[in-house]
Amino acid sequence: MSGDALGAPAEAAVHVLVGLGATVVLPLGLRLLGPLVVARPGSLAWPLAGLAAAVSVWLPVGPVASALSLPFAVASAVLAVLGVRVAVQPSATPHARVQRGAVATALVTPAIGAAALVAERAGWGLLGFGGTYLTLTVPHMLFAGFGACLVAGLVAGVAPGRPADVAAVAVPVGVLLVLAGYFVSDAAELLGAVVLTAALWCAAAAVLRAPAAVTDAEGAAGGDARRARVLLRTGAVVVVVAMLPALWWAAGESLGLPHPGLDVMVATHGVANALGFVVCTLVGLAVLDRRSAATTGAVVRAGVQPAERAAAARDGAGFTYDEVGATLRGVRPAGYRCTARRWRVAAYATAEDAAALGDDLLAWRIQAAAGVRVEVDGPARPGVRVVSRPGVGPLRLAAPCVVVAVDEAGCHTAFAYGTLPGHPFRGEELFAVERDTDGAVWFVVEAFSLPAVWWARAAWPLVGVGQHAYARMLAAAARRLHRERTASRSGAPSRGGGDR
Repeated sequence: MSGDALGAPAEAAVHVLVGLGATVVLPLGLRLLGPLVVARPGSLAWPLAGLAAAVSVWLPVGPVASALSLPFAVASAVLAVLGVRVAVQPSATPHARVQRGAVATALVTPAIGAAALVAERAGWGLLGFGGTYLTLTVPHMLFAGFGACLVAGLVAGVAPGRPADVAAVAVPVGVLLVLAGYFVSDAAELLGAVVLTAALWCAAAAVLRAPAAVTDAEGAAGGDARRARVLLRTGAVVVVVAMLPALWWAAGESLGLPHPGLDVMVATHGVANALGFVVCTLVGLAVLDRRSAATTGAVVRAGVQPAERAAAARDGAGFTYDEVGATLRGVRPAGYRCTARRWRVAAYATAEDAAALGDDLLAWRIQAAAGVRVEVDGPARPGVRVVSRPGVGPLRLAAPCVVVAVDEAGCHTAFAYGTLPGHPFRGEELFAVERDTDGAVWFVVEAFSLPAVWWARAAWPLVGVGQHAYARMLAAAARRLHRERTASRSGAPSRGGGDR
């Protein structure tokens, strides 16, 4: 990168982009990730920290400007820690791992920009860099780092396929290569620009498929899908065009060829990518997220957390408890009645049989076999609303929930749902089918709950007995389904005699 100073108009444009990234893009992205990735993503703390940073860039360099940038630095450090946590969590599939990597990179990179912001506002150098380097690093980390990497991770769940998978891997690699090029050479920065350009073009191809993918899943287009389509197509077209000046500039710096100056790059490449690609695409994904859990599913399948908040929370229903996804994280929240039960379905079963029983679990066939009435629109997946109606006749209850996560990892299939308003209890319940290393298959139920209505509080001493009976009934139904499946196969050996 040349050491040329920015002109006044370009510097003002950079300041506007920093404010937009810190106060709009970052909070919007955190909302898309949800509370299982970032605690309280809708909290005002995130945009307020960004607002302090946005104000700081307009002030003269000095202690006041530097102090105003500190809240954003603290917030970014928190996100970096969360990004590391995302990165080290296990993932079920290679597809999930690449999505997880993109989201983890998105969470870590704002801290790099925040460090550059604090140093630049204080008038310090950072790792031998200062001035224009630090000024441009801040929006680069907010838009190319956080925004583009997050888009790559989320869109892989909305429209999975080769372009999305390539983008989920290559966008973070390209961003980090460009950053490394600052320290290595102009040639290394050119390599980073080439990789990042190709990666963003793959992301554009995947983004174009997103509205159709959600429409196919939902069964109708609707106004939201049309608005999302316009936004996502705009973002895809803009990024294809806007990356051409980046290639030109990097090639010129590396090979000594004529190329645009930094002022021109800010006005074209910088503004177009920030507004046309990152903002349009994230807003488009947010529009889709209002009507589908597809984008949240991206995070679940990425292994970002073993659970994810449901899109229904955005529809105004809202969960009736705060610890969404705790069951799949193995957390037992304080103040609740926590239970964990495990029944053996078969002393031995093949991996295929265990997977088939997992399919039964996600398709609600175990509940049906147990005689439990369940009103649901489709298989268990994040965001699907479920109304269980246990009981008989006039004593039948209505227990509305929403699926917060689905976890499919080899010989383990699980889903969890959380309570919505109208449920007699508040809390979360997990159901799982597991095959251990000896081939035994188990049906697992874990839950935490508290009464939400007067009669549930009055009956609280007996609730545990009822919960145990309900879970045992489901386990018995799972055992029957497994035995029926194995018995129906011609010539299949019966190895379930040791069930209990």
